[in-house]
Amino acid sequence: MMLASMSLEFQTRHENIDVHIIIMHLKKLFNTIRYIKRHETSKELFHCKMTRGSLMNTCVLKMISYFKKLS
Repeated sequence: MMLASMSLEFQTRHENIDVHIIIMHLKKLFNTIRYIKRHETSKELFHCKMTRGSLMNTCVLKMISYFKKLS
């Protein structure tokens, strides 16, 4: 099923690979991507600070959006 949606070259290159190995690699890839996004969002949150003359609720709303991204 998975091979049917791939190009012919890609099919022939990967037709002998075990499906479980492909799934493990995909899980590892997406876990890494998720970790990177979470780290970037945490970094943005920790560096978030009010600027002179800005409104408090603007800063709080920005922080809330970072917390929502993290959850």
